[in-house]
Amino acid sequence: MGNTLVDHGGLGWLAYRCLGCGGLSLAQGELWGSSGQARVEDFRPNGWYPESPLIKTYPESVPSQIAATASDAWKCHSVGVHQGAAVLSRAVVESAAKSKGITSGSLMKKIEELLAGGHIYPHVKDAADEIRHAGNDIAHGDLVDEPFTADEAEAVLELMDQVLDGVFIAPAKSSKQKARQLAKAAEAISLASPTGLTPAQ
Repeated sequence: MGNTLVDHGGLGWLAYRCLGCGGLSLAQGELWGSSGQARVEDFRPNGWYPESPLIKTYPESVPSQIAATASDAWKCHSVGVHQGAAVLSRAVVESAAKSKGITSGSLMKKIEELLAGGHIYPHVKDAADEIRHAGNDIAHGDLVDEPFTADEAEAVLELMDQVLDGVFIAPAKSSKQKARQLAKAAEAISLASPTGLTPAQ
């Protein structure tokens, strides 16, 4: 859904609001038509800002506060605050560990306990370690001259999403699938029994 049109000599910007998440996007494009006026119906977009959504949501299986912080990390990245994205990603990993009762020790130790407790697979542990390395210097005030780039921030955020998937999302999907299978099996047994009762073991 678009509204305000800004004309700049044949080129224009039009603001759109997503009907799903409520976020705003800007489209840059050309004004077509012979009316001599800047009209929304004559606008043809050829580029968008931001290229990816400002708001990223997570399923209910991710605890709300962790999901909100992960979403904020993506927001930081979308507006160029890449160091902030790295620090928040690190906080998400630590919060994920704490949500599983792992509250003591360094972040490195917490990640190791996530693996030992069967909460994550080895490849997810590797992702968590990469986030820890990326966020450590910034979180501890050891700033460097080289800027934290957009590509580096995006890589860290994708790793953060891997951790959330490994700790919360994939296990929840697996549990739902198992519950569906058990329900189908119980229904099949019930239909096979003339009285609707489960046969004695």
